Amino acid sequence: LAALASGCAAAGSTRQAGPRSPGSALVERMRIPPLELAIPRVGREVERRVLSNGLVLYLASDRSLPVFKAYALFRAGSLYEDPSKPGVAQFTASQLRSGGTEALSFSALNEELEVLGISIESGVSSEAISLNLSALAKDADRALELLADIVRRPAFDPAPLETYRGRVAEDLRRVAENPSRLMAQEFSRVMYTDAHPSGRPLTPGQARAIRRDDLLAHFRRFIRPDNMFVAVVGDCSVDDLAAKVDRQRGDGAAGGPLDLRTIPAVAPRFERGVFVVPRDLTQSNVVLGHFGIRRSNPDRYAIQIMDIILGGGGFSSRIMERVRTEEGLAYSVFSSFPVGTRDIGLFRVTVQTKNENVPRAVRAILDEMRRMRDSLVSPTELAGAKEAIINSFVFRFTSRFSVVTQLLTLEFDEYPPDYLDTLLDRYRAVTREDVQRVARQYLRPDDTTILVVGNTAPIDTALTAFGPVSRLPVPAAE
Repeated sequence: LAALASGCAAAGSTRQAGPRSPGSALVERMRIPPLELAIPRVGREVERRVLSNGLVLYLASDRSLPVFKAYALFRAGSLYEDPSKPGVAQFTASQLRSGGTEALSFSALNEELEVLGISIESGVSSEAISLNLSALAKDADRALELLADIVRRPAFDPAPLETYRGRVAEDLRRVAENPSRLMAQEFSRVMYTDAHPSGRPLTPGQARAIRRDDLLAHFRRFIRPDNMFVAVVGDCSVDDLAAKVDRQRGDGAAGGPLDLRTIPAVAPRFERGVFVVPRDLTQSNVVLGHFGIRRSNPDRYAIQIMDIILGGGGFSSRIMERVRTEEGLAYSVFSSFPVGTRDIGLFRVTVQTKNENVPRAVRAILDEMRRMRDSLVSPTELAGAKEAIINSFVFRFTSRFSVVTQLLTLEFDEYPPDYLDTLLDRYRAVTREDVQRVARQYLRPDDTTILVVGNTAPIDTALTAFGPVSRLPVPAAE
């Protein structure tokens, strides 16, 4: 939607005048009032409580449908895992749900969930392990009981663990056969290096080495009530919802103070260079970029708008217009400047093009980065990027459950309580001068790292124009 909205705005600015249809004239005469969006707040649409065991609870009543939903977060993602046990967070998240509990085998748990129509799914990210529950309101108590059993007494049964271990190892073994995955993995490895978890991709051998005891150790360290954030929405009163959760919290005894591992800080560096992963392909997958910002950076709003104009806005973006439309070098090319990462993320531009066209495509992308730094964006570009963000904002609150989970996630990510209240005003306040200022400060076209997965032998000499060229080995399949 963001790309579409910005694309429409840009297209409207360049369309030639011509005969007008009666319908278009009618649309032009329409006057649509500005969208009035009520920003949800804790204490109004959503209630926040903290239980005696330290569990943080976000609650909201929703009478529109007879359903019950819950979402739980733990600071237990891959950034927190023991460096000697890579992959343990991913495996723990999977087997919390798939490994059964002390009361129910994994097959019995699956059968009961299916009979009752209850869904419990687990997930993992760099920062969190999550559990998502959905059930009919009449089954809310049993659904919560099952969720509590998963969280408090997982069995980590060896049988599903063995199946999952084999599946993950095989998937990792095949990364080298997928040029786009290989490109993304090796770019992170080059940029972050093995000094940081983000630069140490999981290998098939490491996946096969994970054992049940490793999962138990990660579980006991992080899956505990004083490290738990829960959002609950259902077809009953807030007090009833809170009572349901409270009945399932158990004794809540935690084994000592919570010990969140100190995560190594990202050490950004800006180095001009080209890295090649040789593959016998007719087209190369290319990524170029450099270190960006963390989510606490106050320039994040102007940077996001800049990125939409540069390459993140779909067909209306400058890089797409230059590389695809004008020069015909690629079907798709786009940029990404993450602004929501805990530590410093990576700005990157990715493109797939014929091997012989790689130097032209890279040069065109760098030219557009320089143009963003050297001159002001047009008023139309700025307006289109703002509209893309602001118009899509309403879709963040399509249900009461999405509202509650977003407010909970804000606290989990350590944003201020009024973050949503002032968010759109921060985008509206961005000026053309702000966009150029952040481009000059955060875009580094002369200090860009480039990684190419493809057959670059015919263009090795041309690639030296972008920095020293190094060849990387294809990761072993193990």
